[in-house]
Formats: sequence, C-alpha cells, structure tokens
Amino acid sequence: MTPSIFLRVIDGRLILWNYVRHEQFEIDLDHLRRLMQLSGGDKPTDEPADSALSTAGCLDDIDPPAWGWDCLSRIFHVGTQIALRQDEALPEEDAYRGYIEYCASIADKVPEFKIERPGKVIQLPQAELSKLGEMPLWKALRDRQTCRAFESKMLPLEEVASALWATFGTIHGDCRHDLEAIGLMPVGYRRTSPSGGSLHPSEAYLVAMRIDGLPPGIYHYRSHKHELSVVRDNFETTTLGKLLCAQTFANALSYGIFVTSRFDKMWWKYPHSRAYRVALLDIGCLIQTFQLVCNARHIQSWPTGYFIDHEVNKLLDVDPDIESAMFFLGAGIGGGAVAREALETLRRFNAEVQ
Repeated sequence: MTPSIFLRVIDGRLILWNYVRHEQFEIDLDHLRRLMQLSGGDKPTDEPADSALSTAGCLDDIDPPAWGWDCLSRIFHVGTQIALRQDEALPEEDAYRGYIEYCASIADKVPEFKIERPGKVIQLPQAELSKLGEMPLWKALRDRQTCRAFESKMLPLEEVASALWATFGTIHGDCRHDLEAIGLMPVGYRRTSPSGGSLHPSEAYLVAMRIDGLPPGIYHYRSHKHELSVVRDNFETTTLGKLLCAQTFANALSYGIFVTSRFDKMWWKYPHSRAYRVALLDIGCLIQTFQLVCNARHIQSWPTGYFIDHEVNKLLDVDPDIESAMFFLGAGIGGGAVAREALETLRRFNAEVQ
C-alpha cells in the first residue's frame, strides 16, 4: 500500500519505521491487523486506529510513484534524505554555533583513524611523484579510459607505491597546524581527494598479482605510514575474476585494490543514515584520483563495483558489521576498453547467427 514504511521486531516489540519522516513507532497486533486490512483495500475511517496510523504516516503514498528498482533501493534513496518535519521552518542561515556546540559534545568520542591491521609489515619505496607533473591535467582528463584488455605484465613495486601514496596516502601527515593555529582540534587527516568531515573512512587493500618485488597476496595499506601489512600471503590470481562476478579479464591485471569503508569512522560524528551516501561519495572521489594518477604514469586502469561482497569481505578478513568492501580498482599494462574474451564471444556469436 505504501512504500514509506517497514516493520521490525526489536526486543520482542513490533516497530513501525517511517523512513520518509525518520520516525519510529511501537505498534500492537490490533493496529497491525488494521494496517493489513487497509493495505488490502479497506477505506480509512475516523476510527482511532485509522487516525493513529494516519498520524504515523502509514497511509501516505497509497498510490506509490513509479520506481524502477526494488524496495531496498528506495529505502536507501529516501531513507538517506534529510527532510523537514511537518511545519518545520528552514534552518537559520547562521548554524555555526549549533555545529560548534555539537562538535564539542562529541570531542571525547573520536575513534582511531590511523588503522593498522596486524600482520608482517612491508616497507614501501618512496613514492615517485615527479612524473605526475609531466602530463597536463586536461590531457590526463581527456585521455582517461577504462581498460579491460590487460596483458598479464609485471609492474615495479615503485609504480604501485606511487599510485597508493598519490591516491590514499596521508599527504599532510599530522601537519594540521592550520587548524590548531585558530584554536580548533584537528581530527582525521588529509588525502589528495576530499572527504566529508575529513574523516576518510575508506581503506585500501592491495591485491598483489604481478608486482616485481612483492609476492602475490592481500595487503592492507597503512596510509599514514606508507607501508603494507600482510593480510594473506598467498592469493591465486585466477580467483579474482570469480570474485568479480566472472569478469575474468581481471585475472590479467598487474594489481588491484579493494576499497572498503570503515563505518565506525563516521558513526561517532554523523549518526544519520545520510552519512552512508557520504561514504560512497568518498570512494567516488578516490576512483577518479586513482584513474588520473594511473593515466599520468601511462598505466591502464579499470574500476568496478560488481563483486560478491560476502566472499570479498572474507578474503580481506574484515568485520562486515563495521567495515565492508565497496569498490574495486584494477591496474596494469594493456589497451582497449573491450575485453579480448568479449570480442571472441562476439565473433563466435556472429558466426553462429550467420
């Protein structure tokens, strides 16, 4: 009847959640039965039960608008929106005092931002950034291309280290004196890409496949120290394509990076579900930065968000309740936007049709 509510059972209680209004109500079985009757076609009346359901917004959107995806995507789309309550005015133009007071109230809840996964530590060579200045920005933007035809070639560790540092590195380190000088408490760190609240919830996990000087395996990149810690010291490269939903051309990459989001880096400051959007936007900025860095160094790159989440999270050995894989970035030597396997399949299909 309405796409704006769902029901949850919490601690033995039935909770009606209006995700358009961001309101929750406890509901009894009598009201639930009435709600089911109304969803079955009964017309609302002036009875107390109907009035209560109407007040809770259960009768809104009786004729739901067209939506091309399933209800889960609509819950995300609508549930992460910021809406005014009924009769609520627009916020005042000067909201700084309220924001400062809020920040002061949570100053003792700042989590650890510099994530160090346990495991053998591998020092990376210093990033070589001089070549990034040799290509004009417009050329890097114009020539950027998603590649799917890789050649299973090795890349030097220095190349990978430079891409990691230029994309995920803590380029300003602890030097946040600009904030300290005006009496503010620095939180988080800075990368080359922007991040909501400077929280940088995204973590990089290197999938080493063909890197000269680094054995195949899964590594966590410690962005604040420019070093790796071993998550898995063995990785069969032919497994990658299966994890990426049969995108088997990925098996010819030199390396890949699974980008995760650490939700606990955001919850303490941004408890509203809107922050999940910000986590996705954070990764979007990193994707563009990574591709431009690769292009500037004449390395081909390939981004995808299509993979089997549960299996990837197991591979990375992360706690999916606080951290989850959100995107994959691949890089290597190659050329062409179409995978060779796809061209072969197309040729066979055309031959069969003819």
